[in-house]
Amino acid sequence: MPQFRVPETIADQMVELLFEDVSSTYRKRILYPGCGEGELISAVERYFEDSVHDPPSGVAIDTEDEYVETVRENYGDRVEVRKGDYLSADARLDSFEFVLSYPPTVQWIDLSEEKQREYATSFAQISPDTARIHTGLLFLERSLHVLTEDGNGVFLTTRRFKTEETKSPFRSYLAPKVADVESVAHDHFEADIPHMLLKVNSPESEEFDPAVSSIRPDPSEVEAQLMASATSPTISEPARHTATCFPDLDVYGADDDAAFVYLDLYYEDYDAAFVFDDPEQLEGLRGYVSRAEMEIRGEEPVTEHVLPLTDSDCVAPGEEVGAVIERLGRDGERFCFVGQPDDPEGIVTRFDLNKIPVYQYLYVLLARFEIRLREIIREHVPDWETETDIHIRTTYVGELAPDQLAGGTVGDLLDILEEADEMHRLPVDLESYGATIWDVKDIRDAVAHYNPLVHSMSNDTESDWSAGDLRARHMLLRDIVESN
Repeated sequence: MPQFRVPETIADQMVELLFEDVSSTYRKRILYPGCGEGELISAVERYFEDSVHDPPSGVAIDTEDEYVETVRENYGDRVEVRKGDYLSADARLDSFEFVLSYPPTVQWIDLSEEKQREYATSFAQISPDTARIHTGLLFLERSLHVLTEDGNGVFLTTRRFKTEETKSPFRSYLAPKVADVESVAHDHFEADIPHMLLKVNSPESEEFDPAVSSIRPDPSEVEAQLMASATSPTISEPARHTATCFPDLDVYGADDDAAFVYLDLYYEDYDAAFVFDDPEQLEGLRGYVSRAEMEIRGEEPVTEHVLPLTDSDCVAPGEEVGAVIERLGRDGERFCFVGQPDDPEGIVTRFDLNKIPVYQYLYVLLARFEIRLREIIREHVPDWETETDIHIRTTYVGELAPDQLAGGTVGDLLDILEEADEMHRLPVDLESYGATIWDVKDIRDAVAHYNPLVHSMSNDTESDWSAGDLRARHMLLRDIVESN
């Protein structure tokens, strides 16, 4: 079997993905099938170096004497090391909460006839007359069966897994169990072959909720995009400019394999995508697929999962940003389309709520909010300087700034109303909203500093910066500004 090594940066990425949602490793076990020289074991130990938790107890297995001896010498006091064929029915293994592997690359035709027959009787995705299959895929299938009910595994594989026709049956089998897909930098590998990470759940675990998957944008790219957009002229047709539109959208063909589309949506972190008869010319719109709605049942075309576009799915290109915020903040409304059902122009997702048109819209609304607060104070707390302990640090008041209040921040203005016990002067019932007046101040601070307005793609999160939170704060802000 040819030697292979996992680059350290990739090994660390695999481990972070494996343990990202794990709160405890107490009495849990991890399996390293095809352990090689133990690069992944080292990565796990690095991950737990500064942790209050100990790494899970490990078992490493490989067929090569050289690798087994190397791992036993370097990690034998901390990891149980076994020599054996992970894919063999004779390799009796208990259950594990975690599996971490870069499966060895052995082509089916390079196996002996005896091994081909043995594997064909043990694995659901192959038969004795199978012409081509990658043994790495069998590693994944085997691992699904050794995982505990709440277990998960991470595997390094090539991106060809998503597209090669010979992998279609296994791709359909695996797709419903995929929890996440991440790209990796291919410049770490000698061959110029793009790789990716697959995170899978145990077949016995609860069905994965796509809502918990969040986009991991590169901060420098986001800042650069914000800077470039901030210098553009005032945006018309805000809904269109909030969306991702053609030709920047990835689309799929009606003949594409459903499992390929499902995995690609994960890989690209898309919620939905359009399906065309001719995706290159964008002709023959069939509808769209939603990652959350897809249930892979085997080898089938993506058209089995296509949903029709309706008027209720779409917003007009000129729709105000406020309407988009209201829509995407509802539970279950993770995206909508811009345009008409028979002529869509793009898709807006919760991630797009961090785009410049949203900041511009809120900036104007917040300016009107501050003006409203000053009006209330001038009318109902004219002697605020003596009635409260609030001090506004304004050194000069000129013709365009007629009083101290003009230099006050939102926090100053709200503090004045609170100390003077005049919050009830706000033209809304503050108790009837899913946000507080101080949450509106937080939105103002985020807009002023171009901080993200939405931190999670899911509303079911402990974070108070979900799309649902933005919707609640926007409703309170809008009603205060627009109420008489």
